[in-house]
Amino acid sequence: MVNRARASLAAVALLCAVAAVPAARAQDPVQASVDRATVRDNESFTLVLRAGGAVRGEPELGPLAVQFDVLSTASSRRIGIANGRASEVFEWQFQLMPKSAGDFTIPPLRVGDRQSNPVSIRVLAPELGSTAAADIFMELSAEPSVVYAQSQVVFTLRLFVGVATGRATLTTPETTGVEAIIEKLGEDGEYRTQRGGRDFNVRERRYAVFPQQAGTLTIGPVIYEAMVIPDRGFSRVQRFRSDVLDLAVQPAVAPPAALAGAAWLPALEITLSEEWSDSSDEVAVGIPRTRTIVVAGLGLLETQLPDVPIAQQSGVRQYADQPELSREITPQGLLSRRKVSLAVIAQAPGDIVLEGVRLPWWNVTEQRWETAELPPRTLRVTPSIETVAPEPASAPAASATPTLVEQRSWWPILSVLLALAWLATAALWWRSRTARPRLTAASGTPRVLEQQPTLRKILRDLESACAVSDAAAAQRSLLAFAESRFPNEPPRSLGALAAALPDVAAREVLALEAHIYGASAGAWRGDGLKAVLADIERFGTAPDRATPDPLLPLYR
Repeated sequence: MVNRARASLAAVALLCAVAAVPAARAQDPVQASVDRATVRDNESFTLVLRAGGAVRGEPELGPLAVQFDVLSTASSRRIGIANGRASEVFEWQFQLMPKSAGDFTIPPLRVGDRQSNPVSIRVLAPELGSTAAADIFMELSAEPSVVYAQSQVVFTLRLFVGVATGRATLTTPETTGVEAIIEKLGEDGEYRTQRGGRDFNVRERRYAVFPQQAGTLTIGPVIYEAMVIPDRGFSRVQRFRSDVLDLAVQPAVAPPAALAGAAWLPALEITLSEEWSDSSDEVAVGIPRTRTIVVAGLGLLETQLPDVPIAQQSGVRQYADQPELSREITPQGLLSRRKVSLAVIAQAPGDIVLEGVRLPWWNVTEQRWETAELPPRTLRVTPSIETVAPEPASAPAASATPTLVEQRSWWPILSVLLALAWLATAALWWRSRTARPRLTAASGTPRVLEQQPTLRKILRDLESACAVSDAAAAQRSLLAFAESRFPNEPPRSLGALAAALPDVAAREVLALEAHIYGASAGAWRGDGLKAVLADIERFGTAPDRATPDPLLPLYR
């Protein structure tokens, strides 16, 4: 009990003593010191700030940024009692890396209302040929030797490490001069090699650099920082800077007269390829065929690849979908692709020659203009079975008539006459129901009911289907519209209907067909088709109809 009471009294005394630290101690100076007064420019050292008494705020490190990089910071607080008086000490430790060699003075640093003393330090340049300098070094290279604006430069960094290291970092190369885009090419490669009779672990990193204008492009330096663990001595954080590469970027080369107007496209290689959903050269009128064209560029970003130049020609329509962009990494740099799918719809029977595709580009290796090409293709267009009018149902009966006549019996003839009379009566009855007069609101005179309300209802059903993105209902409404618009030979598919519609409406109809039959992934949204309903409505009331169609506006 006595010991516990004494411990309690000691703790209370300590707390009281801390609280009673004289205000005069708050003005004690801040002591600054370094662990080493002489260092190399690739070696770190530690700056220590020590302040006694109460301290307000943290040290202001702005003056250090001129000649040093602050790698890490740490702080501590200690409280003790000496000669019956309490003491309080704050300490900060900063790991600094010199930016260059020379003699420097660490300026006074402000801590609250106090300042530290200045500290002198000497930073020596690495000794050429010394073991420490040869333990770690870097090599840079760039290909090709001739660089053009917007062309690819493969920048390679090789880091040679001959000692044990830890906590290593390697920065992205800096670029100065002309503006440039930098893309890292895959993961780092690692292997072992020998230099000067010593074994080194090599870390190889590659970048694709695309200068955007002509001029001088400077790549580097790259900074490697690590905790170096020598065979003897103390481990220290060291920093190594690589050299730089200066590249002269050439301007774009104007195309020859034969390729006048060609866009600047510098690459190692450009290829054009195509695939068809059906390899046959025979297509039917109104039935879409999917054509996929791929532009592949070696040494280009995918955003540099241009649109596929498709020429519009009579007798066939080609509707392009949104392009798909992709890239992959190769030993020669980036290989980018631009893939676009087109719905090809023939409009009339006969032979059609699809024009070829030509894409001019600049060969950076051969330093000349070249052209990637797709050859023309001949398609044999046949009438669509979906647009052929069905044969009359009475054809079999007509073929059986001679047999009835040859029997020379009056019973079959009488039966035929009675059937015809019954059909005529039924037709008159049906006509009387559908042509029943009604009064108009304006004049009170009778007029005959027409089929326009049916067409109006079709369009309203189509609008409702688009509003809820119901693809199946939209398809039914469109085919019903086709049957009403073309009563003699109605299109039996969305592709056949698209061939007869204006371009804007045809694209949306083909997009719906691509979704229904699996050519387009994802959910279908009716916003696009709903936006062109006015065009479809005007087409439904076109002046080439057999009878006037006083269709009320869809949007009122």
